[in-house]
Amino acid sequence: MSCLICNSAHSRQPFLCPTCARNHLYQLRLENTQVLLERESLGRQIEIAVSHEASRNSQKRASEGRSTDDKCSPCWALQTISSRQAASSSRREDLSRQIEKLKEDIETKRADVSERGASLSRRRSDTESALYQLGEREATILTGVQNTTKRTEHLWHTLHSKTAEARIFLCREAAHLYGLRQKTSRKGDCRHSYVLGGIAIVDLKDMNSATPAQISTSLSNIAHLLVLVSHYLSLRLPAEITLPHRNHPTATIYSFAASYNSRDSFDGSDTSHPSTSSPTASRTDPRTQPRPRPLFIDKPLPRLAKEDPGTYALFLEGASLLAWDVAWLCRTQGINLASDSWEDVCNIGKGMWQLLVAPPAQTSTLMRAFAGRDTQAKMKTTKDSPQTTIQRTKSFPMLGHYSHGTVHSFLAASEGVDFMRTWKLPTPTKIADKLKANLVGEMASAEWEVLEEKEWFDGNAETDQPLDPKNPPGSSPNTHAESAEQGAEGQQASVQTTNDGRRPKGTSGWTKLNSR
Repeated sequence: MSCLICNSAHSRQPFLCPTCARNHLYQLRLENTQVLLERESLGRQIEIAVSHEASRNSQKRASEGRSTDDKCSPCWALQTISSRQAASSSRREDLSRQIEKLKEDIETKRADVSERGASLSRRRSDTESALYQLGEREATILTGVQNTTKRTEHLWHTLHSKTAEARIFLCREAAHLYGLRQKTSRKGDCRHSYVLGGIAIVDLKDMNSATPAQISTSLSNIAHLLVLVSHYLSLRLPAEITLPHRNHPTATIYSFAASYNSRDSFDGSDTSHPSTSSPTASRTDPRTQPRPRPLFIDKPLPRLAKEDPGTYALFLEGASLLAWDVAWLCRTQGINLASDSWEDVCNIGKGMWQLLVAPPAQTSTLMRAFAGRDTQAKMKTTKDSPQTTIQRTKSFPMLGHYSHGTVHSFLAASEGVDFMRTWKLPTPTKIADKLKANLVGEMASAEWEVLEEKEWFDGNAETDQPLDPKNPPGSSPNTHAESAEQGAEGQQASVQTTNDGRRPKGTSGWTKLNSR
């Protein structure tokens, strides 16, 4: 590799030869020496300037010396000028670039300001247009909405009234087709009996004197009509009624807790289940399903109470639940029963007749929403208050008003709950207990029976006849005095006269039959 300065070849020295390097560095050494001398001169000047003995003469001498030194160093002056020129040129270029950038920013800001000004002008114009006659337009829109709301509410109430009328028509037609009617006693005692499907509706208090077929048929007819009416009225009865269906030819009723629960095809009315000890069978045992209460019997009630107390208790509970369903349905439709006693609840025929057949009562006898006297007084004092749904329809009868199938007058809403809260019906359990106690009391005194005047004469005539060993005293076929277990057959003839009314004095009497 040759020398970069003298271009002479070298033997071992890399890059440069000593002579060329010395010659190349000579000028730099001179400049370094000059800088050191200038530094020393500047140091002397600084010392003179900061010394305490400096004066004006010394400052003049220093300045003369500095000028003399500057004159003595023209190279330094040239370098200083060139460096200042370069710095000023670079500063000028930076300033020019900054000026151009600021000009661009100013133009951008001006464009942005003009655009924002135009946008604000448009928004101000739009605001003025929107606020122009705003109150009048709001009042117009509000009036339109209110008119539409009133029109919709009027149509809603009209449709609800038509629906209620259709429900009333369907219920009355169903009652007419089922043959629900009232029979009045001809003896002038104003006692009424009720017939459904050609069969007299049995009062639950008088079931001891009714035949099993009469009781079962009567309760079955009531269950059919009650389910149909509740369907027309879109009401869900508190105690679910199961009508006869496949493999279950009789009607049953569930308790409140077991009603409307998802259950298998097993109805639960069959009580004869084979006992098994298998774990699998015990898990699939149909007895775990809720057991419905029967609405039928196959033997007289006194005999059933003696032979099968469990079935007897279930039957009384089912009859009480059915009576409570009828009373509940009457109350929901504004039918005010005579009282809240269990005797009136057990009179199912009267409740069904008042609900479906009786002519509409006056407004004062119809139970409105919040039908208590105190509540009605409050409603009269607040005539100027906003009307509720119930108050708007106050001129219409309650039949068909409340239901579970429409939003209008929904029975489970707050108004319906407040309406039902005013009821004082006894619970089905209390009704069943009272009914059972009454029937058991009748069976306990079943040995006392009513005899007709003819039977008195027959009894007197038999006293003169010789006794027949096959017919002991007191067992005449004309007395109808059989055992309490056969009470339905033994009491049917005598009770037929008691259902129509009281006997005149001197034509009947009480006698105690001989021991059985």
